[in-house]
Amino acid sequence: MTHELQQDFSLSPLGTFFAKVAIVTGAFLIAGYVVCEMAVSAATSQMEKLEAQLEALSLKGGPAFWGNVEMKLYALADAPDLPPEKKQKIIDAIHKLSIKYRPYLDAFGREGEVTKPDQWQARQ
Repeated sequence: MTHELQQDFSLSPLGTFFAKVAIVTGAFLIAGYVVCEMAVSAATSQMEKLEAQLEALSLKGGPAFWGNVEMKLYALADAPDLPPEKKQKIIDAIHKLSIKYRPYLDAFGREGEVTKPDQWQARQ
């Protein structure tokens, strides 16, 4: 009796081929689904981390930005003054940059007017 059942359930070569194709296709679909789910999960996680980092930077526009600028301005105004040596060092650096880049700024400001190097004057 079991021998007859085995013969009844045996597949033809074409049926065996289609069964194998169905099994392999199912395996690929399941594997593809799992990979897609993992990719979506990883992308979502990265986006949440990026959002948290952007919120930590507190980059805001409009009224929130100007309110922040105002608070920083008040804090800077109330901060103790720089030592005179440091002030002089900063002023000297700005003066050196002014001398170095004054011809470029003057040329840019004149809108096409050509000046000669002997016309450039450095502030003393």
